[in-house]
Amino acid sequence: MTGARQAPPSPGWPQWSPPFDDAPAPRRRRRRQPRQITSSTRHSLVASCTNLLNGLLNAALLAVSARHGQTDEIAAYVAVTAALSLVAIVVAGGSPLLYISGDAEQRRAVRSQWVFVTLPCMVLGTVAIGTLYSRSGYEWAAMLAIAVVTIGNHHANFQLADLARDLRFVSTAVAVCGCKVPALVLVALGGQLSSALLIAAVIQLLAAEAFLGGRSWLRPRFLTELSPRRALSAFGMNRHLFTYSLAEYWGGRMTTVLLSLLVSPQVMGAFGAVLSVYQAQTSVLTAALRVSLVGRVRRRQGLGTVNDGRQGEVVAIAGAVFMTVVSIVAAPWIVGDLLRLPPPGPALWLVLLAVALPFMTVVRAVTLNQIGDASYRQATRIMVVNAALITPVALAAVPLAGATGAAAATLAAEVLTGAVLGLALLRRHGQLSAYVLGPVDGPLLGALPYVGERPAGTTRDGRVRSR
Repeated sequence: MTGARQAPPSPGWPQWSPPFDDAPAPRRRRRRQPRQITSSTRHSLVASCTNLLNGLLNAALLAVSARHGQTDEIAAYVAVTAALSLVAIVVAGGSPLLYISGDAEQRRAVRSQWVFVTLPCMVLGTVAIGTLYSRSGYEWAAMLAIAVVTIGNHHANFQLADLARDLRFVSTAVAVCGCKVPALVLVALGGQLSSALLIAAVIQLLAAEAFLGGRSWLRPRFLTELSPRRALSAFGMNRHLFTYSLAEYWGGRMTTVLLSLLVSPQVMGAFGAVLSVYQAQTSVLTAALRVSLVGRVRRRQGLGTVNDGRQGEVVAIAGAVFMTVVSIVAAPWIVGDLLRLPPPGPALWLVLLAVALPFMTVVRAVTLNQIGDASYRQATRIMVVNAALITPVALAAVPLAGATGAAAATLAAEVLTGAVLGLALLRRHGQLSAYVLGPVDGPLLGALPYVGERPAGTTRDGRVRSR
């Protein structure tokens, strides 16, 4: 019978073996598949490398300008950029963040706000800032060129946001980095830094418009959507991100503005060269974090998903630690041989700023993930804490220690903000967590890896799963 158990063969009898066709196939050793790079990791690497290359090109521009003795041009670049960026934030707040994370109506409102409100105010701000700084020895021609560059870069934030929402990071790389090459050649041939940056801004504007194609800002269908009514409605949509951007500016630029009012253009130019290295590093790290932001926005708005996971945060934090170590070791060479700045002050400034990188990365990882989830209020609270911490430190340190105090204040603010975040996460049920970061089951826990067991029937952020 089929399936019956046969008795074992008697000794001496030949044993039956199945036909060749029925023989079991030999067991093949399963090959281990190589670990695939997720799309989030790939996008994070492209975005980070883009900003890294852009930072290197900017550093080369500043290094060549410093070697040619253009410290006045560098000082004008740092001072005017910081002051005019404040005008844009006071007028429009977090419009670039709302543009990258908002829906179609919010994006149309931001476009109208830029054309009817932000742009005219930045033009008027250029006149006021130029009048103020011209009394301190800054040249009008350089300040006007830098002002146009700053306005162009502010508009480029919207263009690059359009490309980022479509995950076109390679096009972004070409637009951002390609424009710096002719500028570097012009400076190397003896041209002024302000003129070179102006040429780069024009090339970047045209390249981004070309890559956007049908989504270009100059298309008639987008121009017909502009209206003063939409421009006014953007202020209501942008109320939380307005405070966020103002606090972010205050924490990142307050020391620079305060220092520019207390020291000479020569000292400000030296500090500006060092600060530009730090800002290039932060832009690289923020670029990796913005990939996670875009992934959350696309998933929330049904535009498609990205295999995000935690790759963007891991790449950014690992890169921050690496940059810190390299900057500490290579600080004398960067300041002395590359930038040709007099030691030992600038080397100390660079070391202090470099130590702040890992803390800054952790804080921005939390806030940008919250913005991607449209939790604007929670992100704003964290950035307000950062601004509130740096204010007393900067007011005490900058007048006493000058540029060294400005670098130390930046480090202290990032470290203290990171400490507040860590303490709030450890004390989930404490008053500090509830006051600064909102409820313990709020969006903050969704921005960081969950630790511990999750109750049955609940989502990752602690809410009851709908049936």
